[in-house]
Amino acid sequence: MKARTVFAATLVGVLAWLSVLVVRPFLTYVLGAMLLAFVLRPAQRRLAPEIGPRLSALALVTLTVVLFVGPVGLFLRVALADVGNLPTSVSDLPTYRSIEGVVENVVGIRIGARFDQLLGSFTSAVAERSSGLASAGIHFTLGILLLLFLFYYLLRDGGTLVRWAKNVTPLPRDVQDNLYAEAEEATWAVLKGHVLVASIQGFVSGLGLIALGIPNAEFWTVVMMFLAMIPIVGVAPVLGGATIYLVADGRLLGATLLVVYGMTVVAVTDDYLRALVIDKESSLHSGVVLLGVFGAAYFLGAIGIFVGPIILALFKETIEVFSEYYDLE
Repeated sequence: MKARTVFAATLVGVLAWLSVLVVRPFLTYVLGAMLLAFVLRPAQRRLAPEIGPRLSALALVTLTVVLFVGPVGLFLRVALADVGNLPTSVSDLPTYRSIEGVVENVVGIRIGARFDQLLGSFTSAVAERSSGLASAGIHFTLGILLLLFLFYYLLRDGGTLVRWAKNVTPLPRDVQDNLYAEAEEATWAVLKGHVLVASIQGFVSGLGLIALGIPNAEFWTVVMMFLAMIPIVGVAPVLGGATIYLVADGRLLGATLLVVYGMTVVAVTDDYLRALVIDKESSLHSGVVLLGVFGAAYFLGAIGIFVGPIILALFKETIEVFSEYYDLE
């Protein structure tokens, strides 16, 4: 091997390693920008000839921010609605006062001071970690800004990036075209069968909670949209908890209606949508989806719920394309 070849390979390897170190702290946001750009790329193709690539990309980014900020704001408002009513001391809890009185009368020991001490220790621990929380907030803010900028540029210049990748990839052009086509088909299959169906199923389930007057139904609707993306788990934990709540509240008819609603409307919606939008030949097995969700969530965080199954689907399609072209079978 020639010295210049070794030098070139070494240089590329070192720069690739340094590039990974640069991207790694914000890998979650980079993947999020790529996923959003992929989903809205068809809209960009339609709008660009009418209003220009820059203005169309900016419009799609703005629309995404508006559609994202609204649900997130509602989620935070519902989740934090009762924060001001939380007790600042365990002695403020009515149940705790009853327990304290029983223990003091029977055993002769006052437990209030001990619990207040534990609460003070917990408060001190939270205060000590405030700097870490501030650092995490800064990282999150920078990550969101990076995501929006990358999202914009991927929409505007995504075609140029793909052409560059094809030019530098040492594979025949027909193999690359087949690989890109299969990767796009697999990604859409996962998005439709994994994300779209789960979101609609969670929304339909939330309508039942709202109709029956479950507290914070909007919050639990968002939770079910995420849980529905996890095979085996689904919306059952929230619907089951809501049923138990209705039974404990003495609303047996409401609990019965919720069970019937979950076994009919929610189940039929899930089955019908999956049969409608999923191509059986391109769909992933539920076990593979579960592995992708759990593994990528552990490795990448929340974005892993979306990109984990896509990564496994791309791996599957890549193996099949290479196997067909190079006759590996």
